Amino acid sequence: MMEKLSKKLIYMILIGATAVSLVVEILFAHPHGHAIWDTIPGADIVIAFVGCWALILFSKKILAPLVQRDEDYYDKGGDDNDE
Repeated sequence: MMEKLSKKLIYMILIGATAVSLVVEILFAHPHGHAIWDTIPGADIVIAFVGCWALILFSKKILAPLVQRDEDYYDKGGDDNDE
């Protein structure tokens, strides 16, 4: 029960922080950018969120199989004659 409550609390804090940063961007940012996404309020937040998820998915699906070893990789033996 406590684990679900704390997880829900973390999500609510993250959603609140995102909402506050969106409001601050709308109120205080000067929309004089050179690209179209610089004039859309909250576009930086969306781009950062999508980029973060892309980085996580890339590392889990592509890099992890290349880097990880089997669980018994070091137990398989080798050239050492310790036995």
